[in-house]
Amino acid sequence: MRRWLAMTAGLLIWAGHFLGLYLLASAADVWSSVEASGWRWTGLGFSLLCLAAIAVVVALMIRRPAPDGPGGWERRVAVTGALVGAVAVAWQTAPLAF
Repeated sequence: MRRWLAMTAGLLIWAGHFLGLYLLASAADVWSSVEASGWRWTGLGFSLLCLAAIAVVVALMIRRPAPDGPGGWERRVAVTGALVGAVAVAWQTAPLAF
């Protein structure tokens, strides 16, 4: 189970980011305006935290010693998934920045 968590960590952070931004936008819609700058800054800060968490995942996976034989694919899957998650977080954050 731990190996699967390591391989999908970046994608799980992306899923949490999607849910978090959705909740922030819903709260902004209920309590004020979605265009309010405070909510946008909160979303940008949350996105930066998620990107930092993905960077930590990538750093940990790269620093992990590569096992001999065919076991190195797990590390490659983890890093690739984390990079896909980082691109997705940046893509979801773009409407907040403009």
